[in-house]
Amino acid sequence: MYPLKNNLKYAEFKDKNVIVTGATGAIGSEVIKKLLEGGAKVVGFIHDLNKINDYFQEYLKTNQLKYIQCELKYGQKITEQFKEAMFALKGRLDILICCHGKFFPGNVNDTAAEDFDLSISINVRANFHLLSLSVPFLKVTKGNAVMISSIDTKIVEQGDFLHALNKSMINSLVENSALELASFGVRVNAVAPSFVNSNFRANTNDNNAEFLEMMKGFSLLNKKIVEPDEVADSILFLASDKAGFMTGEIMTIDCGFELNHDLSFLDMK
Repeated sequence: MYPLKNNLKYAEFKDKNVIVTGATGAIGSEVIKKLLEGGAKVVGFIHDLNKINDYFQEYLKTNQLKYIQCELKYGQKITEQFKEAMFALKGRLDILICCHGKFFPGNVNDTAAEDFDLSISINVRANFHLLSLSVPFLKVTKGNAVMISSIDTKIVEQGDFLHALNKSMINSLVENSALELASFGVRVNAVAPSFVNSNFRANTNDNNAEFLEMMKGFSLLNKKIVEPDEVADSILFLASDKAGFMTGEIMTIDCGFELNHDLSFLDMK
């Protein structure tokens, strides 16, 4: 597959400077693909350089895309790599998109304190840290930030304690920062998917494909689950001028899952 230049669907991102975390993940890579096709300049934060898709090589050669390896659990590393990103973007930032995350299973009574702290560091503190660093630049451009929440903040599931807690904190971060930054013309929003057709939970589920197939049974829309590119489209809608009237919004993307679920029979341990 070769890069599709000048995709009119995303043309409004032409010449926009964007930072995307989780850049080689299922959702992050789709976000970057669409941004590049629209003409944006993108810096992607990634964990593993070996996961860079061949699709992006042409953009790397033209400097429209730059990857930075960053361990988002370390605050000092975030600060250093953010400076590198802003140097690559020549000091201008229009959009921050946080797509990174790690799933930690467990219940309240058997979750180790170390896992609790690590989950907060990666899934919450890194978002706060990056947003805090981005705010002075977003104020100048009247830019915006988009984060990833989860339907799990509304639906209680066995074994989903840390994920739900992390994403509830993201919701609070989005709503409070949106209120604080509105007077500067800066918007902050989030998407809240249900189960996405990806390997996000594969590190804790040996039968991830079978599990996702089972979850299709709870969809109200043709027995499907959310695809990564659908989440990416929703993220880019919130990041676009089309959503200029929206801030502090947690947009649900779940194929009707919230209306039609009953997971009481599942053992998610």
